[in-house]
Amino acid sequence: MKESISKKDFINAMNAIAESVYDFHQRWNLFDVSKSPFDAVSEREELLLEEVRELIAEYSKDKKQASVELLSREAADVLYVSIGSMLALHKDGAEAMLQVAKKNNDKTSKTHFYNEKENKVKKLDV
Repeated sequence: MKESISKKDFINAMNAIAESVYDFHQRWNLFDVSKSPFDAVSEREELLLEEVRELIAEYSKDKKQASVELLSREAADVLYVSIGSMLALHKDGAEAMLQVAKKNNDKTSKTHFYNEKENKVKKLDV
C-alpha cells in the first residue's frame, strides 16, 4: 500500500495542475468570454466523459492488470478537464470553488457525520 501524502506536497501538486490548466488554455487561446457559461461547459462534456470512461476502465481492471500509477494518471486527467471547466466559467467558477471549499471546511462532527454505508459525509438531523 502506498504511503500518505503531506498537506504541503498535495497542495503543491494541486497548484501545479491548476497552473498547467491556466497556461494550457492561454497557450491555445481557449479563453472565450463571448460564450455563455452553459455553452463553455457543455462543449467540454465529451472531454470530461472520455476521461471519466478511461478512469472507470482503469479501476475496473482485474488485480493482475491494475496499476496505481495508471489509475492516478486517469484520475488526474479527470481533474485536469474539471479544472478547465471551472476556468471556462471565469470569475463565477473561481467564486464557486471558494464557496464549495468554505462549505466543506465548515462541516464538523457537530454538524455532520460520516455515513459508512453511503461512504459519504452527511448533515446531522439536528
